[in-house]
Amino acid sequence: SWTRRWVESKHKPDYGRFVLTAGKFYGDADKDKGIQTSQDARFYALSSRFEPFSNRDKTLVVQFTVKHEQNIDCGGGYVKLFPASLNQEDMHGDSEYNIMFGPDICGPGTKKVHVILNYKGKNVLINKDIRCKV
Repeated sequence: SWTRRWVESKHKPDYGRFVLTAGKFYGDADKDKGIQTSQDARFYALSSRFEPFSNRDKTLVVQFTVKHEQNIDCGGGYVKLFPASLNQEDMHGDSEYNIMFGPDICGPGTKKVHVILNYKGKNVLINKDIRCKV
């Protein structure tokens, strides 16, 4: 089950809950299942650990797919790579991270991908305009 691998934060009692589903649009109901937010207008916090690795002298690629099924007026969906010291059950918006990226959509005017790297203890926003598709 996905709940053995993924940990939902308990930092705030009003975080939204995740469910495993293929959603409204899919090719195969079983093969296309993924983790989905279950409530609109909520903050969510979910994390999973992975085995230590080194990408020394190699390109590191981190990617994810978001399938928005509702008409989003304003919202985002970010992936953060945290240090191994993260307390997963207490993860929150101010938890230290190394990399953050994902779409930010708000009205017709804001449709961009945020990319933030932590460099020498400071969060550095990549200022390149990366448009996200909706």
